Amino acid sequence: MKTLKMRIEPNAEQRSLIDRTIEVNRFVYNQFITACENQYFSKETVPSEFDLIKLGTKFRHNSEFVTSAYALTLNETAKRARRAFNDGVNNFRKDTGSLNIETGEFFDPIHTPRYKSYGKGISFTYPSSRDYRLTEKRKKGKIRRSLKLGKIPGEIRCYNNSTPIKGTLKTCTISRDDCSGYFLYFASISYEPSDNRTTEPSKGPVGIDLGITHTATLSDGTVFDSPRPYREKEKLLARYQRKLARLDIGTKGYDKQNRKVKHIYEKVKNIRKNTTEEISSVITRNYDPIVMEDLSVRQIRQKSKNRKMTKGYNDVSLGTLMRRIRDKAESAGRQVILVDPKNTSQECSNCGNLVKKSLSVRIHSCPHCGITLDRDINASINILKRGLFPGSAGDPVPVIRENGFPS
Repeated sequence: MKTLKMRIEPNAEQRSLIDRTIEVNRFVYNQFITACENQYFSKETVPSEFDLIKLGTKFRHNSEFVTSAYALTLNETAKRARRAFNDGVNNFRKDTGSLNIETGEFFDPIHTPRYKSYGKGISFTYPSSRDYRLTEKRKKGKIRRSLKLGKIPGEIRCYNNSTPIKGTLKTCTISRDDCSGYFLYFASISYEPSDNRTTEPSKGPVGIDLGITHTATLSDGTVFDSPRPYREKEKLLARYQRKLARLDIGTKGYDKQNRKVKHIYEKVKNIRKNTTEEISSVITRNYDPIVMEDLSVRQIRQKSKNRKMTKGYNDVSLGTLMRRIRDKAESAGRQVILVDPKNTSQECSNCGNLVKKSLSVRIHSCPHCGITLDRDINASINILKRGLFPGSAGDPVPVIRENGFPS
């Protein structure tokens, strides 16, 4: 399953109806959460999706406000509410609990989802391609896309006209971003690709070392760097935020300044996403198999020595990059191998001896065999060896995943 997210430009009437539908789904979502809580506390069971859908039907029959929304979007909201309630209860139970010492009874606390406040409901979903229509027309040699939604009159202009959608259309989720005074609207269309396996010949296996200095370093010497968008915008952002803190909330000046701050964050997010997509596309298009370290970015961030280092991990989006490489490798039919990251930088890729060095030392110079090369390239070669020859030279056997999933 793949998803294409594109910006849409509804007119004033369409925006009003989309906002109303979002508000209806927000209201119904809160009612579904309340229904789940009531049944759970009284019977210790969670309502089924069918029960919640019947409850949504009653809302439609008794409220003109709810009737104004497309009926099947309420069914998707019912599924979302039940899934959120189950996840909140089950995950929170794993983390905490309380023991009554006097009686010996153990109590499992529950963590129910938060209610969505007014204006915070940001999306609703059409469950199938029968509920919406995506059309493409050729105008002046260019393809123009438009979107027709259930209970929304007219066609809505789409901005992304170049990315192809090859497959069977599934769901369509309409969302909006609050830009402090106005909204940007987006459509996320999920589809089942017909056959997305790449036919391009690969350059062979590759090892990838991920880090801050270089976002990704390949075993063949290729280096990908991040533009570090947050570091470039940090001083400007701090100045805007100081000015924002001196203004009164709710005034026109506050909203104007808040829009400037949000625009900076939006630029940073878009640059990070674009960089991640470009790097992951190059790697999955040209190499097979792909060998990476089985890293936990959360644990790495917790071991950061200072705030600058932590910001660096956030700026290069290592976790997102690893996930996108695995996802794209699965779609392209490439194999992903995850190996133990222990001592990949300390071990010499030529002779196998350990050469201890701190993070500030960026050049690997082996006193045993005399080889000298970049620290990250040395690590990527070791990663490749561990993936292709598991258990050799005392290396731990790697965790192997076919196409990003456990084999």
